[in-house]
Amino acid sequence: MANHKSSPTPPVVIFIYQRAELVRGLMERIKIHTPEKMWIIADGPKSDVGAETKDLCIEARREAEHGVRWPCEVRRVYADINLGLRVRIETGLDEVFRVEEEAILLEEDCHPGPDFFPFCREMLHRYRTNTLVGCVSGNCYLPIKANLDSSYFYSRYPQIWGWATWARAWNAYDRSRWYWPQGGYEEYFPGSPKEEAEYWDTLMKRVEKMEIQTWDYPWISFLFWKKWVCVTPAQNLVKNVGIGPGATHTLDPKVDPGWARQERLNPPYRKPAEIHTDQRLDHLVFQNHYRRMSGRRSFWTRLRKNVCRILPLLERKQGHN
Repeated sequence: MANHKSSPTPPVVIFIYQRAELVRGLMERIKIHTPEKMWIIADGPKSDVGAETKDLCIEARREAEHGVRWPCEVRRVYADINLGLRVRIETGLDEVFRVEEEAILLEEDCHPGPDFFPFCREMLHRYRTNTLVGCVSGNCYLPIKANLDSSYFYSRYPQIWGWATWARAWNAYDRSRWYWPQGGYEEYFPGSPKEEAEYWDTLMKRVEKMEIQTWDYPWISFLFWKKWVCVTPAQNLVKNVGIGPGATHTLDPKVDPGWARQERLNPPYRKPAEIHTDQRLDHLVFQNHYRRMSGRRSFWTRLRKNVCRILPLLERKQGHN
């Protein structure tokens, strides 16, 4: 069994942009675990913004660098221009996994609780050479009513608001290839509930048409294709504190991602009996997280469209008065 107190924390990678206060809070949580190596991956300012926004990017980088107050090797990968979230994360991970065999990954607004790093450290070690496992998550979206006899479960759904993986997994991912099959979700997961299949088929069509610009859905489809599972904790270990104005995608501050399970998760970690996904648990995750998030997002999308449609009419009306 691993020595949880003495084994070093694997390299920690943070992705930052321009929210310095969130970076400061993230560094406060990381310093408790004193990783021996950190990567700071930073996107650059957009070309059509003023000096104030450029200063925000600089301040976020300064907070990350000044937040390292323990002996630590720091690697900086800074973009001079704005690459966008998808390209910045993908190219950043390419840089990391050219060097590292494994890493723990956090975006600036994903703030871990005290059990996140020990859990990732142990799971990275436990499944390092197990090619049935593609990644480790810090998020749990199961409802309270879900019964588990183990400290974690194997899910088809990789959650990425605080996660970890290995070079063997990321470097196998060919981004030039589209992994969604003609038969859709049902081809990957026969017998799945209809609403779940329809959700993913609709979403992936939008991703394929570039209507949704994000890095995680293509990565998810790759993991589906590989039939890899994600090690998922029985309690939620990371919170996204950046939901709301200023976020890239989740703009609604009232959104509830389904963080119902908030108890401590301490070692020794009891493993499930076999390495395979549990359709019952995955459907509960779908209902409690994906469907819930989709409902809130679709509401705000419709609201924005209606506002954009109505505002020009009001402006024309005022012009005639």
